[in-house]
Amino acid sequence: MRDVSDAFLLNMSEVSAALIGLFLVGIFFFADTGFRRLDQARGIVEPYFRASTRIVLVLYALPLGLSLSLVALEPVWSRVLFALLSLMLLAANVDTAARIRAVSKVTGSTALLVNEVAGTLAVLVIVALPWILGGLHPTREDLTWAILLSFAAGFASIAAMVLFVLDLAGFEADAGREDDDQRGR
Repeated sequence: MRDVSDAFLLNMSEVSAALIGLFLVGIFFFADTGFRRLDQARGIVEPYFRASTRIVLVLYALPLGLSLSLVALEPVWSRVLFALLSLMLLAANVDTAARIRAVSKVTGSTALLVNEVAGTLAVLVIVALPWILGGLHPTREDLTWAILLSFAAGFASIAAMVLFVLDLAGFEADAGREDDDQRGR
């Protein structure tokens, strides 16, 4: 990998911060309006959305925090921060992976299931790759791989959540028609 400049790292942190803000606005909007539309699946979907929000925030905290630490702090602190964020990322991934099966079963949405499998693989690579490349002392360039992969995984997770919300609207409409059909019989 080429040398990683401070400008690149600062740009990654700026874009990550902007995406975190937009993501939070979208989540609050959906939590305010979207969950009201859920009748049958709310008890399963709402905890999954909380878990998914957590992992996306950790995925974007990695490029935001790690980029800033690589610019402003000694390398040892960036490694410590990366290790802590890696632990948070692994814990958040376990939480979403434990909930995805129920959500997929109730809603029939494949977007989240595919994202969960791909995201779990990405999390493993994000956590392991800098240590594989740099040993116990990963360099700025080694940690940049984690920044880029985390950014991409966060973006893919947001895209999957948007597709899921669109699928969910159709799921609830279909469920409403089935209830009407059963009452009509």
